[in-house]
Formats: sequence, structure tokens, C-alpha cells
Amino acid sequence: MENKNEKPTQNYGRILASWTFPERVQYQRGTLWYLAMLTLIGLLLFYSYKTSNVLFAVIIIMSAVFLTMHHRREPNLMEIKITEDGIILNNNFYNYNDFRNFAVIYRPTEIKNLYLEFKGSFRPRLTIPLEDQNPNEIRNLLLEYLEEDLQRENEPLSDFLARIFKI
Repeated sequence: MENKNEKPTQNYGRILASWTFPERVQYQRGTLWYLAMLTLIGLLLFYSYKTSNVLFAVIIIMSAVFLTMHHRREPNLMEIKITEDGIILNNNFYNYNDFRNFAVIYRPTEIKNLYLEFKGSFRPRLTIPLEDQNPNEIRNLLLEYLEEDLQRENEPLSDFLARIFKI
């Protein structure tokens, strides 16, 4: 962990841990991946043609263009700071009261993430890669402030599918 016992950040208390991580994973995609995606897009466009569903075809094309453009852009670096009063994510402060719970999922070579669930159902879950942080140390830090979700043993389905399909 970096910045252990660092000076207070504004009025958010002492920084207990901090690190940076890319906002999204930049997957390496080979020729086979592109051929598979082109085949899938072709099949979906053929289906939209056969069912006379122009809107579906437009959505497929727009999605393909968006994902291509999104993949070519370099991911921004994010910074997280775990403080005594809450979590700072790129200058956005989240009080511990904003969160329902947290979970640390660690499987060497596959996944090493911190998941923070908000109390409100309209806010998305925060997925934070732990990078070179010790998962046990981060877990022990957060246990002082948040309840741990012991039911979560696997990454969420959306994260699993994104990792498998490299999107």
C-alpha cells in the first residue's frame, strides 16, 4: 500500500491506502476475435434483414462503431484513496454511509477486484482493480468502516462476460 499515514486530504481524514488503475481493461484482441465478431455482426444483420427490423440493424451497427471507437481510445488513469471518512475516487468523495457493503474477489492471474455496492439501487456498483495492492490489507482496512458481502464469491456476471468476450 502506498501513502500509509499520509497527511489528511481536505477534511476527509488520514489516507489509509491509495493507488492508481486504468478506468477499464485494455484487452489484446487477435485476428480470431475480430473474425468471430464480424461473423456475429453479419448474422445479426442478416436476422434483422429477414425480420425486416431496421431499428435492430441500426442498433447493431451503432454498437459496433461505438465499441470500436471506445477500444481505440487509451483508458484514463483513475486514482483511489481510502481515507478515515470515506473513499475518494478521482476527486469525487464517497462517504462510507453511501455504501451498503464491499467485497474483495481475488483469484490469481484472473481477477483481483474490490467491489463497492451503493445503498441506492440507481447507482451502479463500483469495480476497482486492486492492481499491486494486497487484497487482505485492503479488506482489513475496509472492515473497520463497511460490512463485507460474504455471499459474493464470484465476480458479477457483467464483469465475467466482459472479460470473456474482451469488451
